Amino acid sequence: MTCKELVFNNFGDWLRRRDCSDATVKHYLSDLRQFVAWFEERTGDEFALDAVAEYDVNGWRDHLAAKCKPSTVNRKLAALRSLFRWAGETEQVGRDPTAYVNGLAQQPTAPKGLSEQDLTRILRQAALSGNLRDHALLEMLAATGLRVSEIAALQMRDLDLGERHGWVRVRAPDAKRRKERRVPVKVDARRVLQEYLDSRTVGAQGIAANDPIFLSQKGGAMTPYAVWYKVKKYARLAGVEEVSPHNFRHTVATRLVRDSETDMVTAAAFLGHSRLDTTARYSQPSEEDLAAAAERLGS
Repeated sequence: MTCKELVFNNFGDWLRRRDCSDATVKHYLSDLRQFVAWFEERTGDEFALDAVAEYDVNGWRDHLAAKCKPSTVNRKLAALRSLFRWAGETEQVGRDPTAYVNGLAQQPTAPKGLSEQDLTRILRQAALSGNLRDHALLEMLAATGLRVSEIAALQMRDLDLGERHGWVRVRAPDAKRRKERRVPVKVDARRVLQEYLDSRTVGAQGIAANDPIFLSQKGGAMTPYAVWYKVKKYARLAGVEEVSPHNFRHTVATRLVRDSETDMVTAAAFLGHSRLDTTARYSQPSEEDLAAAAERLGS
């Protein structure tokens, strides 16, 4: 394995530990390989983390701007920024050449959620599977918009479930420094969740307060990667491409923000956003909204 491939492998592992989907990892690594090829051709030097200067990053941005749309350029710059963030955290570089390089201006659009039809198709596949845990997991993602790390970390002590109410307490990972919050669970999701929990108590001694809500096959907590894998599995069965747990979160966020009866502060509290401008992104039209508007012009 070459030094470059070792860098890519270690960086990819770092991204996965930060709950990035395999699709994100794949795109980032592809973007970085493009940068490396461009860097080596342009400079005549072999790529090394400490050989990249701010001048090179600006050159890469300008090179891309001549042939790519702004969103693509900014994604490729984000991949490079993430690489040097990892390199800084692991003390492989003493400076970040991306720190003062600005991206390209682009029209703001909302993060991509799921259509009502696609979401229904995915949940239907989970229901048809007969796997109560998987069905409950996907229903909870669709109802609460929890981050993949948050839903994997849920324990029984975090659950307040009744016939007419349902709440989960989301405990913040220390690394994220987020505050605890309570998130409501709507009736359809809590019924499926209760059915799954009831199936666990059959023939068992009971469920302890610190037991995970969503168990792995080995009896421990599901990992974020396992949650991601299950989402991909049922999306694939439903014929829906490029879906991750974060698409469920984007869907919940978009519905909250576009609901005329839900104010922005309430939506931010539901989602666990510390900044209102993060929540406000979901008030922007999506690319699908813009495309639909263009089609209506001709009708």
